[in-house]
Amino acid sequence: MFFTELAEALAASPQEWILDGNFDRTRHIKWHDVDMVVWVDYPFWRVFSQALTRAVKRIISQEELWPGTGNRESFRKTFLSRDSVLLWSLKTWRQNRKRYFADMINPLYSHIQFVRLTSIKETQVLVKSLNVSA
Repeated sequence: MFFTELAEALAASPQEWILDGNFDRTRHIKWHDVDMVVWVDYPFWRVFSQALTRAVKRIISQEELWPGTGNRESFRKTFLSRDSVLLWSLKTWRQNRKRYFADMINPLYSHIQFVRLTSIKETQVLVKSLNVSA
């Protein structure tokens, strides 16, 4: 049902849209009509340090991850849980990179222009060229 709803939502959307995320199980639906994929491929140390910094700030501030959901970071969840975003970062960073490299040469996605950003500077250049604010 989720896959059908996603396909219907994308089909009904305007011709221009931006989608983000790494949810791999829906890639075949999301990428069917995609023109460009911007892959933010920062080094592991940057990804992990940003995840750690965000988690600690959210633990201290008790800011909701998604407003209105009550979903908040906690010390236990961040540092002592199998559901830790830090553990997820450790486990998935390398496999996500492998997957994106494979996708870039996959004939199924030959219609897509891949833009791989490996630094903050490259990201800033792209954003500036699109004339959007970051």
